[in-house]
Parts: sequence; structure tokens; C-alpha cells
Amino acid sequence: MRSATVGPPDGETISGAHLAGRRHSLRIEDLPHDELAQRVPGFHCPEDCVAVFEPEAGYLDVEECIRAHVDQAIAQGAVLQTGETVVGWSDEGNSVHVRTDKGDYRAEKLVITAGPWAIAILDDLGVPLEVLRKPLLWHPVRTDEYDASRGAPTFYFEMPAGNYYGFPSLDGRTLKLAEHSGGETVTDPLTVDRDLRISDVEPVARFLKEALPGVTPTPARHAVCMYTVTPDRHFIVDRHPGCNNVVIGTGFSGHGFKFTGVLGEALADLALDGSRNFPIEFLSLDRPSLRP
Repeated sequence: MRSATVGPPDGETISGAHLAGRRHSLRIEDLPHDELAQRVPGFHCPEDCVAVFEPEAGYLDVEECIRAHVDQAIAQGAVLQTGETVVGWSDEGNSVHVRTDKGDYRAEKLVITAGPWAIAILDDLGVPLEVLRKPLLWHPVRTDEYDASRGAPTFYFEMPAGNYYGFPSLDGRTLKLAEHSGGETVTDPLTVDRDLRISDVEPVARFLKEALPGVTPTPARHAVCMYTVTPDRHFIVDRHPGCNNVVIGTGFSGHGFKFTGVLGEALADLALDGSRNFPIEFLSLDRPSLRP
């Protein structure tokens, strides 16, 4: 699998790709705007942009990843409780009490990763989180240039009107993509609007016409997810300031899943050992960007 990142030469996206390449010894190639289509047929790079091509990048099959994580957790002795709604939790000194609509649970340690419900679960902290409505779209492809089987890449475009990401066609018929920037604030995750609006489709259609001309601008289907974001878009991984046996993981801002392995290990480290064996200080609750 491969990846193509496109944006202004001095923009956040290209600069970030170069920084990641240097820090982690990634094999990346710089492409001027007129060479992207030669390397990646079906893709168009605007004249005021450049591309970074990473031949060894890829994507995660989310459902298979979750299944593997669950299987490994059960093999290690975990017990899954699904189909329950958390009503609240409380610190009882030497233990933590979690209340759901189906029962009560007590444990020595608690890790809270509540996604868009973190605002309500952690309301006592006043963490400046925002939940955003984010439509995902599957658009028909008119050419096999976008097929994963032909080496089509994942992609991320920083454009003047917004930032867009997507994946190659896995079924030979449609391509999944979405706008990473923007988003409407969600006041209640249970009542998020999951219908597709014209305002969801139009900006993506304009992007496709400019950058991926072989993709039909009218989507075949859609889904709606939610981003839980912090002001600086960095995650929060820290101990609860008022409950030393409670650890928090939130604000994953739409890109936390690919870090699941290391985030899980860091959260477990904080919960079990109370130490910081990972360089996560920049993800702390008391960083300047989270202060009033």
C-alpha cells in the first residue's frame, strides 16, 4: 500500500510529513505538482501545491483490528460487558465504582475512554472538549485507477477550502473519503443527525472534481461519525487530577485509532504502575492549550 499527501509547500500537512519522515526515518519522496499524476494515475495536484509520496504507508482494517484486540483481551482474562450504558462513576478511596443501566462494578483502577460521551462523563473537570459531526462518503469510481489492487494510495489533501482524506477502492466500485476539517458541533451524541445533507456533499464534490476527476461527485452511500476534539487537536492521556486511580484517554480528534496499540499501553502503564514510561507529557491535562 502507498500514501499520497498533498498541500502547500509551507503548509501544515507537507511540513508535518517531512517532520515525521525525519524523526522516524520514513522513506518518503517529494513530488512537484505536475508529477503526482505520473506516479499516481487519477490524482491531480493543484499548481500551488506539492506532494509527498510514501511507498510503504498503508491503512488499517478497523473491524479486523477491533476483533483482534478483543480476542487478545479475552485471551488475557478480560471480561467484556457490552450493550450497557454508563450512568456514572465515583471514587471510593481504595476502589472505583461504575454504575450502568444494568449493574454496578467496582475495581481498583478505572480507565475512562468515553469517546463523544467524555464531556458528560468528565464534566467535573471542565475539559474543553468539542464533539463534531463528521459525514463519511462512499463515491463511485469511473476507472480502475483508484483500485487498491492496482496500487492506488491512501490520500490526504490540504486544500484552501478544507482538508480531505480517503482510501483506495477496496471493492472496485466505490472509494471512501471525508472532510477532516470543519464539522458541526454536536450537543448530544445520542441525537446526532445521521441524515446526509446537501451541505455535506457539495464541498466533497468540489474537491473530487479538482483532485480526483475519475471519481463520481455524487455519493452512493454515507455514514456519520463523531470527532471528540481538543483545542490543539492533540489527545488527552493522563491521570484524573482528583482521583489517582482513574486514568483518562479522550480527545482523539478523528485520528486516534491508528495509535490504539501504543495508547492502550500508555493508559495501562498509568493505571497499573502510576508511572510515565512513555513521552506523553504533551498530552497531559494541564498543558497550556487546555487552560482557561
